[in-house]
Parts: sequence; structure tokens; C-alpha cells
Amino acid sequence: MTALSLQDVSVSLAKRVVLSGVSASFEGGELVGVMGPNGSGKSTLMRAAAGLTPRAGGSVSIAGKAIETWTRDALARELAYLPQGGQVHWPVSVRTLVTLGRLPYAGRFGRPSPADAAAVERAMVACDVAKLAERPATALSGGERARALLARAIAGEAKILLADEPFAQLDPSHQLHAMEVLQATARAGALVVVVLHDLSVAARHCSRVVLLSEGRVASDGAPGEVLSSENLRQVFGIDAFIGEHNGAPVILPLKRRA
Repeated sequence: MTALSLQDVSVSLAKRVVLSGVSASFEGGELVGVMGPNGSGKSTLMRAAAGLTPRAGGSVSIAGKAIETWTRDALARELAYLPQGGQVHWPVSVRTLVTLGRLPYAGRFGRPSPADAAAVERAMVACDVAKLAERPATALSGGERARALLARAIAGEAKILLADEPFAQLDPSHQLHAMEVLQATARAGALVVVVLHDLSVAARHCSRVVLLSEGRVASDGAPGEVLSSENLRQVFGIDAFIGEHNGAPVILPLKRRA
């Protein structure tokens, strides 16, 4: 069954059309990169898919059911959303922060179960924040906080994970590590949709890329097809080197086009 489906989705914000007639369907096990220039509608698409932004038209379905028909708790168990530039406003420990990802499974008294504790520990280890478990989340660096928030999203073990630019504050090593975490999540059967800007990372790691331009889908398919020289010129306005290193694709922007 299709995990997530958007049909003819349109969104207007401040009287400006941000998304116009976007349609796409996604299956469990896919790692999908959403790419496009600044202002092309990537974050709005993610929020619309999570049911967080009102639509001017179109529909969103989760596991074959209209998103509006899901209860809040059931949807939280089915879908996790990691927003761009997430913040932490309370000095809770990293362990407590990651445990918040298990709230959809909380029992009558809201106490974490052994299964919750095990999921939290797995997520912290996977995202390389186990050693920070007792640190106040407000005392973390930007990159450490980004990893802790990713761990919170992973801990929920939702069937759908939507992550909006989760790597923006990560160093190159942790960017690659986080992408490996998302790959492993997809291999375990979840649908992972992630907003990316790094062309090579998308080409190497994603099973599919959705390329947005001016609020519409410009291309959707395998990375090698979508991230072509022609699309990079037309959508991003750049010339790029497209090649391989040790059998892995490399895409290097070279210059802007007039």
C-alpha cells in the first residue's frame, strides 16, 4: 500500500502561491530527496504532507486514508516530522528530549516502558548522541542539537519520516553519518523523505529525487535521471561536473549561468 500520497496539492501563503498542483506517491522503503532552489516550495511541501499547512486544493493520504481522518495520536505513531532549524527551549536532558519521540506510545500514566527505553537507546546510539545523554539539551552545539532532534524523530519508529534540511548544522562526517541513519531507516521499511541541498549526497544515497521549481514538480525519478545537466541548468541555473569517484556519483557545481 502507498505510504504517502499527494494529489494536486496547492498551498498559498500570504496571498502567494507556494505550491501549485503537486502530485506524488511514495512507498515504504524509499529514501526520497526533495530538492530545488530557495523558495521553490520544499519546506511547504513537507508541512503539507504532514498536515501542518492548510491546503488551497488537493488531497493528502496516509496509508490510503485521507490525512484529515486520522486521529492525532494515530497520525503521530504513523508519521514523524523533523522541521528545519529545530530548537529546544527547556533544559531537559538529551535522553528526556529523545524520549519525547515515544509520546505517541505513552501508556495511561505516561511512563516510558522498557520498549520505549530500548527504542530511545537505539536512536541515541544511531545518531551518535548517547555520550550526551545526560547533558542539558539547551547546552548543546547546533550540530549536537540537530543530531539529538534527529534521534527524537527516529525513536518514534514511525512508518513515515519527513525531515526538512536535517543536515544544515552538521559537519561533513556527521552529515554522512546522518544520511546512513536515514538509509538504514528506509531499509527497515519506513518511507523517508528528506529535504537536501547537497547534489552529491542526494545522488549517492537517495533511491529517488523529487525536484521542485517554482512550486511545481520539475522532475521525479531516479537521481541519475533527475539530477541531469539539463535539469541543473534549467532549475538551478548552474553548470556542473557530473562524474564518478570509486563507482559513486559526484556532482560538483562549477558556475552560475547568466
